[in-house]
Amino acid sequence: MLKLIVLDDDHVFRKNICKALVNRGYEVFPAEAGEEALRLVSERRFDAALIDMKMPGMDGLQVIKEMKDIQPSIMGIILTGHGSFSDAVKTIKLGGYHYLTKPCEMEEVEEVLKKVSMAFGKYVHGEPDEEVYHGIAGISPAIRNVRRLIQKVKDSALPVLISGESGTGKELVARAIHFDSCRKEFPFIAINCATLKPELLENEFFGHVKGAFSGAVGLKEGLVKFADNGTLFIDEIADMNPGVQASLLRFIETGEFRPLGSGKEIKVNTRCVSAINRDIEDEVKAKRLRHDLYFRLNVCRINIPPLRERPEDIPVLAGYFLSKFAAHSGRAVSLSPGAKERIAAHKWPGNVRELCHVLQRVLVMLNSEEDTISGRDIDRSLQSRAGVVQQCPEPGGSLDEAEKRSILQSLEAHGWNISRTAAVLGIDRRTLQRKISKYLIRKDMRA
Repeated sequence: MLKLIVLDDDHVFRKNICKALVNRGYEVFPAEAGEEALRLVSERRFDAALIDMKMPGMDGLQVIKEMKDIQPSIMGIILTGHGSFSDAVKTIKLGGYHYLTKPCEMEEVEEVLKKVSMAFGKYVHGEPDEEVYHGIAGISPAIRNVRRLIQKVKDSALPVLISGESGTGKELVARAIHFDSCRKEFPFIAINCATLKPELLENEFFGHVKGAFSGAVGLKEGLVKFADNGTLFIDEIADMNPGVQASLLRFIETGEFRPLGSGKEIKVNTRCVSAINRDIEDEVKAKRLRHDLYFRLNVCRINIPPLRERPEDIPVLAGYFLSKFAAHSGRAVSLSPGAKERIAAHKWPGNVRELCHVLQRVLVMLNSEEDTISGRDIDRSLQSRAGVVQQCPEPGGSLDEAEKRSILQSLEAHGWNISRTAAVLGIDRRTLQRKISKYLIRKDMRA
């Protein structure tokens, strides 16, 4: 994956092009002035820089010259609305790689960057050995193996089972399987079995016909039908009730299903990808997951190891998240040596999701004039992230009670705004909603 600097004093243009490049799989660091770009180049290695020609202070040609003095291999690409042949010649003479006139199409920019990637022996899209592949960041042998397995199974019609702890990126792997496959033009539909009442699951999966039950006033198509020719991702599959498991098994084996209340079979070409965050063999032994369904799902297995077992991926993930945040905010932030030490030493029980939320919270709390995350910033964010479960239980109370009280207090403090409360607690909206449901938390309660 190419690491890029986008240097432009036009905030709107800089933000838009950064966002477009991140969406295309690049790691991007924005800069507003030449001095800021040179500081970035002095701190880390970059492959290329997109540089505005006319800026206050240092112009683009001077920036390229000084960048090449720091990193001779960096490839400078001038972007300007003041194009001329003489400027293009100067760019090349000073070691620049290419010259584009604004406004330029993203296709033009990407064509140049593809040539840069080939010059470095790198690939931007779809290669299993990149640092980032469809949002799956890492350089560890375990993550490289995950990518290789995705490449092997993506175009198959066989079901795939993804296992791994919460926060390891199971849905990300499912999306990579779909969006890098021959099904990518068709729907990707996700459902989490833990978030729906058991009696509603079968209706969600297979739909119903009019009059199937009291209140069924019309036809409802299920997710299996919506995902025809595409992929149905079933998360937390062990939380599915036995009756739906039997129906799902039959559907996977035949490709046919019957909506509730209907006597007619419907055939679709929907691929099933499922995920579980617990030991699936234990779930089978405990009879929470049908033995025959387990064997049918376990044809293609991808296991994602926890982050603590692949520490070499932590700095790669941190850099990837910071580049994504920078593209959206237009603000480049780096990690100090102390911050790098803290994230390397932490065990990350919440895995990749926890790392992402910790960095997000750091950026929210960081002063606008600061551009470096310190070790203390990481410590504060980790303490806040842990607060949802580390509030001390009252005498005789349980950890669950402490967590419930902590969530309720945060909800009240933020006006029962789910998104804001989840951000403060360092968890995602879905996790917060599941905990609210688990603890039966209501607005009429008092912490």
